[in-house]
Amino acid sequence: MRAKQLNLAIGTIAISLLIGITPVSANEIPTIDFCANKATGVVRPITEGACKKGELSLGAVAISRSRHRPKALVPQFKARYEAAKVAAKKKGYTLAITSGYRTLEQQKILYKRAVARHGSAAAASKWVLPPAKSNHPWGLALDINYGVGGTKGKKAAAWLEKNGYKYGLCRRYENEWWHFEPLVAPGQPCPVMEPYAS
Repeated sequence: MRAKQLNLAIGTIAISLLIGITPVSANEIPTIDFCANKATGVVRPITEGACKKGELSLGAVAISRSRHRPKALVPQFKARYEAAKVAAKKKGYTLAITSGYRTLEQQKILYKRAVARHGSAAAASKWVLPPAKSNHPWGLALDINYGVGGTKGKKAAAWLEKNGYKYGLCRRYENEWWHFEPLVAPGQPCPVMEPYAS
């Protein structure tokens, strides 16, 4: 019986490794949330209960589109940004949202301007996505320090690119140093950047 259990465990681990899933032992307790201190931005995982007073809930997974379109930034996404902003400030960097949530109409206007500026829908989409594809109208995209702060603003965004994974924030596109989305759970490595939107 013991040999049968051992063979089953080895088979499960082998299959998990083949399909890219890290096996979880029965003794491991899953993280249900990541909490960030409002004053310091320090993040800690919790396995039960809820974040304490003075902490922000960052969630325990990547944040994706919901069934219903929001009318503002998704709250946990905003909390991730707020935690990162506090931590950046402690390191001497200032983060500012220059564009976050956009209505479909605002996204449509920006996209039309981009088409006029770049000469085609394909060229424009490398910089501004059409309303149906953009995560800005879903409250899941932030432009940080774009057009403000000069070199300091760009350095602050570079700090976020390097440290954002701690908060579940990732720079998504190589051609947009300012664009961040909640692509991973806090503490997980960010995916390889896409060359541009479209």
